[in-house]
Amino acid sequence: MNVHPTFALVFVWAFLNWGIGPDGGVVPFALGCVFVVLIFLSVLLHELGHCAMAQQFGIRVLDITLWPFGGVARIEQAPAQPKAESLIALAGPAINLAIFIALLPVLLLLSTIFGVDALVPSGTFIGQMTPGSLLAYVAATNLFLLVFNLLPAFPMDGGRVLRALLTPSVGRERATAIAVRIGIVIAAVMIAAGLWQGSLVLPVVGLFVIVAAHAEGRVVRVESAMRKLRVGQFALWDMGGIAPDRPLTFALRGGPRDIVVTENGYVMGMLWRTQLLESLQGGQGSRSVGEVMDSEIVVADVTDSVYDVQQLMTSMNRWAVAVTEDGLYRGIFTADRFVHLYQQVAPGIFSQRVTIPAEWREAIAANFRMRPWKR
Repeated sequence: MNVHPTFALVFVWAFLNWGIGPDGGVVPFALGCVFVVLIFLSVLLHELGHCAMAQQFGIRVLDITLWPFGGVARIEQAPAQPKAESLIALAGPAINLAIFIALLPVLLLLSTIFGVDALVPSGTFIGQMTPGSLLAYVAATNLFLLVFNLLPAFPMDGGRVLRALLTPSVGRERATAIAVRIGIVIAAVMIAAGLWQGSLVLPVVGLFVIVAAHAEGRVVRVESAMRKLRVGQFALWDMGGIAPDRPLTFALRGGPRDIVVTENGYVMGMLWRTQLLESLQGGQGSRSVGEVMDSEIVVADVTDSVYDVQQLMTSMNRWAVAVTEDGLYRGIFTADRFVHLYQQVAPGIFSQRVTIPAEWREAIAANFRMRPWKR
């Protein structure tokens, strides 16, 4: 979990609201800080709801980042089925609804005993801070998070549900474009309303929605493009691999690199660059490739999409896979090949949205140090 540095601004806001002024003081400010922490936990639970549901569908969660105006849970890949996307999107607001329902009996009891003024002392939301108003503000904020996140404004949860509903009829890319446009329109209305009321909150949130919707739309377009590309078009032949009975020193031809081990055209395993160098440094150059190779074979077919192969490489934690056609070796597809292809399709998007394992990065860096890239 990551907390964005700008989250500290929330405590500044709490100080301005309850630390100074006629109703401010040490106790109201302390309660305000507790309120901020409880909202922090509410947002965290919201994101954990998304994560828990994603894991139910076998989707790995990469991380959670909390911002002053919400949180973002990054998952390894977009849900393949619209139903899965809907359930993952609705899991977060469901947590906020559960929190609101859990606090409602307590608030009703307090209002019955002490009156409504105990919950809203100043008659306005986020006004004077007391123990009673603290619970009321937490409940109201969770209700707000519920309603706000269900707006059909992509990339809000409601926008993702809208995309999932549209996908079966118009396709994922078209559904995303529609949801993004609706999100931008709603965000524009929020900005206009905020400027009309002289509030900065709505314009800031509206700008966030516009930027996030545009970025998400771009990612989906790139994903669609990568799905249309066949990995066989970008596999490197690499002299047909290396036979398992060859000595390790023979694998150094052309420089240290990851090599597919083949016999009579069939893939037998992988000789990883790190394995090769460690064996040679240990004085084992006379050993055969077959003795050192990784026999856990992971292959892709020439007709597989680049996107699917990248997902396979990530899930198997491999930075190179053999590519076959009718069972016979046709080339190797590497992580650095994938990175360059992504950069060609969408310059600048790789560093922002594509996550690869640390082992990939190390292998890519090593390959670049050892040899220049050849197109």
